[in-house]
Amino acid sequence: MLELQGDPSSTHSATAAIRKLDGVRDVIEGAEADHTMPLLVVMDRPICRASRDAAIICVDCPLNSETQPAPWRFIIRRTSDFRNVLSALSSEGIQSKVVDISTLERKAELTGRQREIVATAVAKGYFEFPRKVSLTELSGIVGVKPSTLSEILRSAERRIMEGAMGVTPQENQVSFP
Repeated sequence: MLELQGDPSSTHSATAAIRKLDGVRDVIEGAEADHTMPLLVVMDRPICRASRDAAIICVDCPLNSETQPAPWRFIIRRTSDFRNVLSALSSEGIQSKVVDISTLERKAELTGRQREIVATAVAKGYFEFPRKVSLTELSGIVGVKPSTLSEILRSAERRIMEGAMGVTPQENQVSFP
């Protein structure tokens, strides 16, 4: 898995260049957001036959496990790839049991700009008590208006807290006695 950052035309140019590299079988572009695009690069020489025959990436591979039965976690692009893997295992006489299927989540993922601004804020002491730099001073350093900087920092803080707490605003399940 890769993550490209930049304007859409440069990320698509980079993706096209990666596709032309020796050993690259496929490049799958994820949804672009805030000048960041996740990529799944499938190589010609995967570790196992199942990865070769379906566009998957092993997260936990049973081939590396010392115990049996071994768990196998992987990332797939399409449901059909998942079915192909199960079919291939079955045809090889390997029994499998699906325990869980879930979407890939990118919790607390900051945009490139948020990451840059938060890193600068930390380095300059914005989050210290007492603050070593004010919002207005920090806005001059990063080159945005104080109101815009406040929005960027709050949005970044929200993403970080949602990831840390495992809560999204829609859940609203927190109750106090």
